[in-house]
Order: sequence, then structure tokens, then C-alpha cells
Amino acid sequence: MRFDNPSVAAIIVLAVLVALAVFLYKPVFENPETVFKEDPLEKNKEVQFQPGQQYVYGYMFNGTQINMTYVILPDPYCTRIRMLESQNISESCIDKWGMDEKGYNSTLENPHMILFKPWMLALKEGWRWSNAMYLSYNGNTYPISASEYRVVRIDQYMNRSAFIVEIKTQSGSVEYEWVDVEKRILLKTSGPGYEVFLAEQS
Repeated sequence: MRFDNPSVAAIIVLAVLVALAVFLYKPVFENPETVFKEDPLEKNKEVQFQPGQQYVYGYMFNGTQINMTYVILPDPYCTRIRMLESQNISESCIDKWGMDEKGYNSTLENPHMILFKPWMLALKEGWRWSNAMYLSYNGNTYPISASEYRVVRIDQYMNRSAFIVEIKTQSGSVEYEWVDVEKRILLKTSGPGYEVFLAEQS
């Protein structure tokens, strides 16, 4: 794995460019899809969400803050998470191991779901893991990024025990995520020019 892991801003720009290309050149770029190749992953905890819970996150990007609110909805078949700020209904439906219909541990299909990733259910002291992300279209697969994850230590954050997870590429870009040991949700993450943090929970 020798290709770079772009920043959040770069990934957003790439997604916009791909969407524009699909719109303008649909006969050429049919059904582009993001795919992952992942190391095996052994989980040690199930999803901890309960219906009625609400989580508010602050997102700081280049000095500007926006809030993102997530609610856990009752559903007989899955744990349903909805983002309230989206103009259209923006949801994810995950099983007890955090998986949605795409079946990746790296992320959920809905890119707005920053509060949880399936790999968080595997965290423990000394944990390491890696993945690679590709863009697939017209029968071809193109590398986008590769990442290596490791638990640096367990520390206290917001009066909670938190795994501090380092996410790094061979090019040297690094970000850190603080993940609640018990709830397995994001408490804080930071990278070049941005920070996301849990502002409120009820």
C-alpha cells in the first residue's frame, strides 16, 4: 500500500469531481462505486445505541463551526441512525456488529455518519488494522487511499475512558480519533484544518 491518504477536504473535492463527471459523461462513467479492501477484523463488542438517544457533534473547519445531530430511531430489524440537519432523509441501518448493507468495516455507506464506524467495535489495547480504498467504474479499479490504524493508548476525555486511535498512511499524514471505550462512539477527531467533537448527548 504505497498511495496517499487525502485529507477530508481533498476527499470531498474528489467526490464532487466524480459526481460532476458522472453527470456530464454518464455513458463513459457508469455507476462509480467506492470499494474497500480490508484486513480481517475481530470485534469484541456489539453496538451500544438505544432508541431515543441523541448525539450532537460540532464540526470545525478552517475556523467555521457547524453542528450535526443524530438520533437513534426504533426499528424492529436494525439500529437506525438519522441525521437531522440533512434536507433529505439521511439514515443508516446497522446490525448488532455495526454493519450496513455494504458490509464494510471501514465506514458506513452514508458519509454523513461520523459518530460511528464498524471498526470501533474491535478496539482493544495493542489493536492494529489496515485497509485500502478504491474507486471502481467501467470494470476498472483505481486506488484512492490506504490507511493503517492502531490504538495508541487508553486515556480520559470528557470524563470518559477513550481509545486514542492513530490513523496513518505511509506518506506520513496522520489523524487521531478518540473513541468511547464503553459506547464505541466518536468523542473527538482532528486532522489538518478540521476538528470534530461530541458537543452534547441525551
